[in-house]
Amino acid sequence: MIKLCTIDLDGTLFDKDKNISEENIKAIKEARELGCKIVIASGRPFCGVLPVLLKLGLTTNDDYVICYNGAKILNVGLNKEIYMCTLNQNDFNKIYEQSLLFNSNCHAFTTKEELVISKPNPYSDVEIRINGLKPHYPDFKTLNNEYLKVMIIDDPKKLDYIESNINPNCFNDYSMVRSSNIFLEFLNKSTDKGQALERLSAYLNISLTETMAIGDAGNDFNMILKAGVGVAMANAFPYVKKAAKFITLDNENSGVAYAINKFILS
Repeated sequence: MIKLCTIDLDGTLFDKDKNISEENIKAIKEARELGCKIVIASGRPFCGVLPVLLKLGLTTNDDYVICYNGAKILNVGLNKEIYMCTLNQNDFNKIYEQSLLFNSNCHAFTTKEELVISKPNPYSDVEIRINGLKPHYPDFKTLNNEYLKVMIIDDPKKLDYIESNINPNCFNDYSMVRSSNIFLEFLNKSTDKGQALERLSAYLNISLTETMAIGDAGNDFNMILKAGVGVAMANAFPYVKKAAKFITLDNENSGVAYAINKFILS
């Protein structure tokens, strides 16, 4: 029996217009009525996930959310932090230097949940728009913060090149995940959605064999690997599909509902 189901947002629960289908809403409601905990697991900040939690009614003292690709886990109703893991200013400086080497763009989320941006760019504008954020453009040489995640952001082909040619130490020192074609994210090495699923399931005393995870992108890879039932969307990155136990329908055809109906409601 699946007791905990983590669901990604962009490219998974959302269609291309960032809407949630009635089929997905219905399936989530019925799964909750059977006692399955539904947990949104997103790279977005909490403010970017909150409208979804409100829409789905995932706001009680028994509801949890995974934000920032696992860097923060919250009890929603109690507004209680279950887990937080950060990067320090030295980490930020190393990643920012890499962005400069490739003449690319960089932005980051501080532990105060402020979005700091190196310079105006269309890729940060996407982050601002989808999460309803107020941008900050400080002098990056003067910053002294703790960060939830740092991101190099650019054109998909350029990020492909950066990902292949970045300093190899980045792979050893950080959790480096491609959350979308335009976002390359860096988190504390002990942080990703898979480790967040492990932490939350242990906190709730639920075996990983009783969990399901649904996602599409590189930041969902470890979560899909760790879950008892790892589900990839039909529109998922090819290597994410290879990691999954099951491939559901795409995000334009209520793939989340299809997976929930198959593994939880049947």
